[in-house]
Order: sequence, then structure tokens, then C-alpha cells
Amino acid sequence: MTPDLRLENGQETVIRLGGGTVELHSDGNITLRLGHARVDVRTDGTIEAHTSGDVEAYTDGAVHVHPAANGSTPAQAAEPKPGDKMPDGTIFAGISPDTNKPMYTTPADAPLTMRWKEAMKYAANLEAYGHQDWRVPSKAELNTLFNNRAAIGGFNATGSDPAGWYWSSTEGNNGCGWAQRFNDGNHGWDDKNFDSSLRCVR
Repeated sequence: MTPDLRLENGQETVIRLGGGTVELHSDGNITLRLGHARVDVRTDGTIEAHTSGDVEAYTDGAVHVHPAANGSTPAQAAEPKPGDKMPDGTIFAGISPDTNKPMYTTPADAPLTMRWKEAMKYAANLEAYGHQDWRVPSKAELNTLFNNRAAIGGFNATGSDPAGWYWSSTEGNNGCGWAQRFNDGNHGWDDKNFDSSLRCVR
């Protein structure tokens, strides 16, 4: 396709190609138009994007993004759902009831059942999926894991003892830790010397 070039009022050159145009202004600025989309590239290094599409700007100048001319808004990135795999390999577990922030977990349990203090130490020393801030979930966070267990996957839901029970970091005043069974959600205080499964969160 041969582009159509013309000079308007001696001030700018317009190059028409297909449904779009490239305008070369006398001040050195450039305007790209395609439908309702417009991108202005200025000589001071700034780029202004008047479009609902994505723009990648490689410049030391400012980048200003304006709403689309037809009044539509750019598509928002979808919020993750429990069970969604993140780019780093972790699993989105839901929102922590304690922090009200996103909570992530490993795709699988710790390899072996362990006592409460061993679980705390294991989580504190865990380096996995590029992160070192793993921890044992609180009892509220453990219940979130239980509620989302089908989507997250990999839990022991047999109800067996000890592998079917999971530790939380919540302690009682009688030397016990809070644990929850993942086949039916039954929960309560367990002796810290008992073994249970562990799923770390961050």
C-alpha cells in the first residue's frame, strides 16, 4: 500500500496509510492517529497517549495517559481468585483476615508432619519460590486455607491423625497450639508435642 503524503498550510506533513495517519509538525512533534486513539510524541521527550490501549514509552520524560475518546475505561487486571497460580509459582490463598492483605501459600504441604515448635522453625527457615518470609498461618488464616482448600489443592483431607490436622501459629496459655482438621473443619487446642501437617503462607 502506497502512503498518501500531503503538506497542510506549510505547517505539517500528513502521511496517510490505511486507517491511520502520521502527522509531522513543523515544531518537530509527531502525532500518531488510529481511530479514536492518538499518541503525541514531543521533542522534549514526553509522550502523551490518548487511547484505551496499552502504550510502552521508552523515555526519560513524563508519560500522561488520558481516558479514551469514546468514554470507555481501560480494562482492569482481573483480581486473582483463591487457587490461582502466581507467576512466582505460589498459590493465591485469599485475603488474610488478620492483615486484610493478599495471602499466598505453597502448592504443597511441608514434606513431613511435625511438632508445633518444629513447624515454627521450619516456616521461619523456608526459602521457596524466591521468598524468605514464609510463616505458619494464624488460626484465622488457617481457617481461610480450609475454606479455600478445594481451589488451593494439595491438602490432606482424609481426616487422619496426625496428617489430616494442620498447625496454626496461635498459642494457648496451656502449652497448646491451635490446629484444624481439613476434612471437616473441626478445630481446637492440641498439645504442641503432637504431630500435625503444615502449609506455610506469606
